[in-house]
Amino acid sequence: MSWSEFYIIVSGLITLVLLIVAFPWLRNKNHAKQDSLSNTQIVKQRLAELDREVQEGLISEHDKRQAVDELKLALVDESAFQSHKTGNAKLPLAIGAVLSIACGVIVYAQVNQMGRVAQAAQAIEALPELSQQLASGNANNLTQRDIASLALAIRQRLREEPEDDTGWMYFGRLMLSIGQEVQAIEAIDKAVSLAPSNSANRITLAQALMTTGDVNNLERAQSILLGLLNDNPANDNLALMMAVVSAQLGDLENTERFYQQVEGKLPGDSDMAQRLVARIKELQGNTSEMAALQNTGIEPANVSTAQSDSSEAQTGFNITVRLSDDANTKAPKEGFLIVFAQDANSDNKMPAAVVKLPIDDFPVSVTLTTENAMMPQFTLATLSDVVVTARLSKDGNVAVSKGEWQGSVSAGVTANEISSLSVIIDKEL
Repeated sequence: MSWSEFYIIVSGLITLVLLIVAFPWLRNKNHAKQDSLSNTQIVKQRLAELDREVQEGLISEHDKRQAVDELKLALVDESAFQSHKTGNAKLPLAIGAVLSIACGVIVYAQVNQMGRVAQAAQAIEALPELSQQLASGNANNLTQRDIASLALAIRQRLREEPEDDTGWMYFGRLMLSIGQEVQAIEAIDKAVSLAPSNSANRITLAQALMTTGDVNNLERAQSILLGLLNDNPANDNLALMMAVVSAQLGDLENTERFYQQVEGKLPGDSDMAQRLVARIKELQGNTSEMAALQNTGIEPANVSTAQSDSSEAQTGFNITVRLSDDANTKAPKEGFLIVFAQDANSDNKMPAAVVKLPIDDFPVSVTLTTENAMMPQFTLATLSDVVVTARLSKDGNVAVSKGEWQGSVSAGVTANEISSLSVIIDKEL
């Protein structure tokens, strides 16, 4: 709504109120005038009747004069009453008007949102600069105030132009930069649906899906990347993303295929290349083991148990999860307790280890080790510092949803040792 529209609406409402107040007064004044005219006519008619009655001999002249005097007295009394009744009311009206205006100003001063309106206007003015910073990949340099202003301005713009795919994409990137994966994916999805031919939007959607670590989202990201590679098979960036998501899904064929496309173009000391090579070897080993098991008739579960027994000491934490007083009363009583660890020294939001349990009585003890890794090449043993988070989730998804509660604590990882840790859930999301 523009300011001109706002002023027009306010002027119309004020005019309506004035008409409502003035209408009864104008109506009563008109009625008083009509009543006065009607009484005068009645007196004149009665005088004519008295003359006729005298001529006809029904009454005497003395009776006529007496009746005329009574009519005149009645008319004078009525005129005096009307004059008193319609006396000057300017002072009461003026006092009432002043009080009404004063009350209106006080109430408006208490409930108006002019501060937020000014904030929204400032956010819209800063939108081009902040959007450029977001688009250039410098979202980490944005302050909390910048993020709030940018989100407000983008929402305002999208309210006015809901078909703007660029606005939805900016909003999705902003949410992704602050870890709001669910809102980010929804916004980027909207941008893709508005501009399905825009390959950059589809790439961003695939990246957002990959950050969640959820199997369904990873499969969707793989499908999107396959479609993009069919259109542009020589794109090495897409091939690398495809190799990474295929490795996360345990898809050996596609991991090998697309890693071969980029193998010679990655630096020799690339951490990504080393992880992909380790994952390929692991998948190849699993394939060989399964083939051997099928030939020998040995149950896979027995082999897994033997491997677990012979493995070296685990790295991880014994975590005691407690609730704050607020969380104890307001947090969901049904759902899941999700405990996960993320790398504290990078922007990688993928958990290195995750444990999900049904919500039970607190405090709860949870063991989080390398055995709980989502990817064999990305475990607690590969990290030095982590952020351990305990979240009460309604749907069991690691992605944030409204109404969930969580608590986090930073900790150092000690190799081949299970450390004790305490996490208090005290923050509503």
